[in-house]
Amino acid sequence: MTIRSVCSIQIATDRFFLSAKTAAKQIVDALKKDDKAAVLTLSSTAFQVLPELDEDKKRLLNFIDQSQPGFTATHIAPALDAAAEILTTAKTSAKRIFLITDMTRNGWDPHWFKSGHEKLRKHVSGIHIVDVSEGKPLKNIAITHVEPHLNLLKKNAEGHIKVTLSNFSPVRAKDLQVSLFLDGEKLNQGFFNIEANAAETKEFFVTAEKGKDHFGWVEISGDSLPVDNKRYFTINASRTIDTLLIDGDPKTNIYESETFYLEKALNPGREHVSAIKPSICSIHEINNMHFANFNIVFLCNVETLPAAKIQELEKFVTEGGAVIFTLGNKVEADYYNNAFRALLPHRLHMIRTFSGNSPLSEEQPLQLKVTDPIHPAIRILSETQIDTLSLVKFYRMFYVDPTPLGSCRTILSFSNDIPALIERQVGRGKSVLFTSSIDRDWTDFPVKSFFLPLIQQLCRYVTESIPEETPKGTLVKQSWRYPCTYNMDFLEITNPDGTQTVVPQQLVDNEKCFEYKETNIPGIYSVTVDEKLHPQFPAYFPVNVDVAESNLEKINQHEIETYMGGTNFSIATAHKGEESDVLFGEAKKTLWGHFLLFTLFILFIESFISRK
Repeated sequence: MTIRSVCSIQIATDRFFLSAKTAAKQIVDALKKDDKAAVLTLSSTAFQVLPELDEDKKRLLNFIDQSQPGFTATHIAPALDAAAEILTTAKTSAKRIFLITDMTRNGWDPHWFKSGHEKLRKHVSGIHIVDVSEGKPLKNIAITHVEPHLNLLKKNAEGHIKVTLSNFSPVRAKDLQVSLFLDGEKLNQGFFNIEANAAETKEFFVTAEKGKDHFGWVEISGDSLPVDNKRYFTINASRTIDTLLIDGDPKTNIYESETFYLEKALNPGREHVSAIKPSICSIHEINNMHFANFNIVFLCNVETLPAAKIQELEKFVTEGGAVIFTLGNKVEADYYNNAFRALLPHRLHMIRTFSGNSPLSEEQPLQLKVTDPIHPAIRILSETQIDTLSLVKFYRMFYVDPTPLGSCRTILSFSNDIPALIERQVGRGKSVLFTSSIDRDWTDFPVKSFFLPLIQQLCRYVTESIPEETPKGTLVKQSWRYPCTYNMDFLEITNPDGTQTVVPQQLVDNEKCFEYKETNIPGIYSVTVDEKLHPQFPAYFPVNVDVAESNLEKINQHEIETYMGGTNFSIATAHKGEESDVLFGEAKKTLWGHFLLFTLFILFIESFISRK
């Protein structure tokens, strides 16, 4: 009678992986003429195409020989599901799975077994579990978290790297050396003493050169699982965002000045350190200022600008700078529409009053609401902050022409649906219009808790330096995504092995971005445009392994019995000896005249395995 089988393995490092491959080959070697088997290698939590049963032992053995360990987490349930699916169409009564594993608990998904055990019981006559750990307890120490913190306002970027180590073993780790590397050079080291089954966090102080991005990693000495002994990070130590605040209504009392609250939001000092550096000037000092020396120019209730400075401002924005208009009682709509027509997102109309405090209107003050919830300037706000936008009161604002003057997005609106915060792409730069005042003359917006994060995030967005937009925790096999500029079609990403991939611009969730999916190995990936670093993109990003696999705590037979829900199963170790002979002897007996399913989870092909 024809024999058919499918193979799969869950495992953890070099020696165990080799043991798993040996066990798998022993099972395949036991196949008789005309018997069939299939081998499943698990590289993700889902199978694109299920393999077919094959009677060619040479092909099956070659497939096992070519299998290599990988870096993603183990998921036993999808492989069992796929194996059972292959057996669904089988017409033979005896259908078996061989699961080769190191018995670590993290690979088992209890949720799947709540219903999955019914599929196993219906389509599988027995599951043979091969324990390549030889029944021994597994120990491991892993770097589970690395987090850099920098103060960019210092002469050099000074700060610290917070490092967390976890001891997944029943014994205390004493005097464990940890080394910190920055830009390929060893910068610092320290020692950890970690109690059994506990974690410890320490800080390493660093100084990095400003104006550039840096990469680094933290490393511990070798142990049972080398893949989690090294964790990568990057540091964005770019220069500060220089902003020019043109105060169109300065006052003797600084608390009443147009730019008072704006300046405090951009750089509050004390506990909240900001990389945004504001400089203030009046309209009388404007001729002494060169816009090219700044990243952003704020026009705060500015009545007029000299014609030469308007031309300079247009050039500044077109070449990549940003201008933000905030309005007030000195602004005349006709002048702005004519003087700044190349920059304004919308033409201005009349001022409208919405306040019981004014005899001009009995209408209630307006509130704010989010118009574009996926806009990068909004994402910094928490759900609570977004909910409380409606508590802001606006007593006056400018109506604008509903027809935009260019490529525009409305970020915030008033409660009457009139745009409040609008951006426009102008050449390589951006123009933003806020249709009310930035001080307290027309609103209480500047004294609300979300004013600071919103203004700072807006500045980061218009200068395309949003650290929150870069994934801080990209793991192997996860996509790396970064927002792109309007004039950028491609960028290049080079992986740790030196392989370069050209990544085109695409539209994801209605946003233009670059998405890179080939994060197959841990390490530092570099980002270039036309083979050069580009100021609008990070020079590097890190990819790390999922430390969920670092805990090598083993699952026990009782738990497996509960998961199986009545499915017949047996557990044996893979070392040579009586138990192994019994296991493979059983395989040889059942192979002849029965349908056999081998589930060879070379799961630690895509996960971790302990050497000890």
